[in-house]
Amino acid sequence: MELGNPALARTDNSEPQVRQDEVCGLIRVAEVTKTYLMGKRRVEALRGVDLRISEPGFYGIMGPSGSGKSTLLHLMAGLDRPDTGTIEVAGSRIDSMNESELTLFRRRKIGIVFQQYNLISTLNALDNVTLPGMLDGMRPGERNERGLRLLKSLGLAERATHRPDALSGGEQQRVAIARALLFEPAVLFADEPTGNLDSATGQQVWRLLKQLAHDRRMTVVMVTHEPSAAAHCRRVFVIRDGVFQSTVEMNGSTDAPELALGAQLAGR
Repeated sequence: MELGNPALARTDNSEPQVRQDEVCGLIRVAEVTKTYLMGKRRVEALRGVDLRISEPGFYGIMGPSGSGKSTLLHLMAGLDRPDTGTIEVAGSRIDSMNESELTLFRRRKIGIVFQQYNLISTLNALDNVTLPGMLDGMRPGERNERGLRLLKSLGLAERATHRPDALSGGEQQRVAIARALLFEPAVLFADEPTGNLDSATGQQVWRLLKQLAHDRRMTVVMVTHEPSAAAHCRRVFVIRDGVFQSTVEMNGSTDAPELALGAQLAGR
């Protein structure tokens, strides 16, 4: 599928500007902890996590179920708050934001893609993509132009008027990705984005995320428990029991890293 111009959301002919978040560290997580109460039992989901991503690219956070990977992603996306520690994403300290600030931050500064596509069943593909723009007060003409360009870039131009129940799982996930890109975020978070897809469609989504990171000079952070997904990433942070165990550099390979990651997880 063709991604086209990395600056799809721009409506003028100006040259791309260097974003502040490309100059500073895109993601900084320092000494972050998070504990949940399960009845009377305290569960330490994260135990002093540190993470730094300073360059655009496709990154993975990998670990078994219950390792803390989704908890960390939700904290970095401003969907939850840490107990202690600091989190900076796209040049903004989000751990100290109030709820209104977090809502605007999520809408305008980052994109989020979930395992469940979270599309509204009564809206067609274009309206699902442009819904964040409507909530933000964007003019109808501008948001529809952006939405149509994004759908076309993801190979969905002919599906713009179709509702979710008329789309395949892979098409629904691409609509969700287009929605996440509406405001041209510098950072895109993906939480098990292929969990509901077959392996062939999953491969397409992983390649798409990798291509988006490259073409748009953005940071894509994907949480996964699948070595075959993580093998597409530039770098993989392996987490277990709420702490990072290791970092694996992919170096463009999609075979050896997969085996190495699988061995690391199986051996712990």
